[in-house]
Amino acid sequence: MESQIDNEIVALNIESGTCYGLNSVATRIWNMLTAPMRVDDICKVLVADYDVDREVCEHDVIELILQLRAENLVAVTDGP
Repeated sequence: MESQIDNEIVALNIESGTCYGLNSVATRIWNMLTAPMRVDDICKVLVADYDVDREVCEHDVIELILQLRAENLVAVTDGP
């Protein structure tokens, strides 16, 4: 379950009852994940829009996705 408040996502893991607040960049990633998307494609968007190094971006995106997956907020697949 999620809600957007002041351009940031607040997500609730119904199973654990834990609430998560995502900052504006994490919210942007969350919104990109509404459809299956590769980390590479997410980073292309973020690197174009923010002053961030490609490797740092990839590390941070993967870390966020792993955290979201650990909390059962997203599913990760190997893709086609």
